[in-house]
Amino acid sequence: MSGGKVDGNGTAETDPDPFARLVAGGSLADLSAVAGGGLWVVLALAGGLSQVERALALAPLVVVPLGVGLAARGEFTGLSGRLLGAAVASLPVGASLMALSLVVDAGPVAAGLAAPWVFVTSLLALAGVSRAVERGSIRPLTLGLVDAGLAYVPVAAVALVLSHLGITFWFDPTIVLLTAVHFHFAGFALPVLAGVTGRHLGGFDGAVRAVAGVILVGPAIIAVGISFSPLVEVVAVGAFTLAVAAFGLLVLVRVVPSLDVLPAALVGLSALALPVSMVLALGYGVAAFGGPNPLGLGIGRMATLHGSLNAYGFALCGVLGWRAHGRGA
Repeated sequence: MSGGKVDGNGTAETDPDPFARLVAGGSLADLSAVAGGGLWVVLALAGGLSQVERALALAPLVVVPLGVGLAARGEFTGLSGRLLGAAVASLPVGASLMALSLVVDAGPVAAGLAAPWVFVTSLLALAGVSRAVERGSIRPLTLGLVDAGLAYVPVAAVALVLSHLGITFWFDPTIVLLTAVHFHFAGFALPVLAGVTGRHLGGFDGAVRAVAGVILVGPAIIAVGISFSPLVEVVAVGAFTLAVAAFGLLVLVRVVPSLDVLPAALVGLSALALPVSMVLALGYGVAAFGGPNPLGLGIGRMATLHGSLNAYGFALCGVLGWRAHGRGA
């Protein structure tokens, strides 16, 4: 018997695109996240990955699929919907190969394994950009933030391939690897979760709109500053740090009390991780520019603490919490 629905006259109608329904409902992305979570556990137990690499592997295997599942519940139709569907269908293979690229020695083989992730994330970026073009605006911010998150994530994939190939341009090799981490979590997860939060609140108003705006453009401006202007970097990092910390407090005050117990616990942990993570980043940034270093953080320890808070505390708890709540943007 063919599946379908019944119209008002009792006539059966076939579903014109069941695959699109699976994508829009997040089911395919959820399956990818479950399989990816299993692979992540195997890789973590096997050893051989550093703490930074374990956090990095978590992004494509679990955080990005769940985040895409939340994003897919929004208004992706036409070209943007087809692009998102292609990305979701490619997620399991691209994510698994990217994670495996962290296991082998850096070089052409590792870069080749990570390359499909560039393809998958490029599809995500095209979906976000095309949806913004279809609207003719980055507004409303609830949708613009999600589109921005999708658009930022290929930066992480490209940075990882460059890191595997030893192509660092004028940067320290550690910075290139950390760029891959940063744009998976601060570039992808943060804007997407901010968009989901805005949808839950019914939109952004007043000062909250300014905070959301900084989250939307902050990763891009910071990247420009790191590449070309220390002054721009300092100003952008400072504004972004304050905005992210304020967003965490906003979630604790206005969102967590409105959620059921499990989503509230997970989203609350996610929100608590943000101010702590930002204090660490700000302390390191001050020390890096010749100021005092009361936290005694070098780049290695900062990357471990800051990255772990962002990966497990903020991003993982955040996507799990909102997925348990069942809403997207």
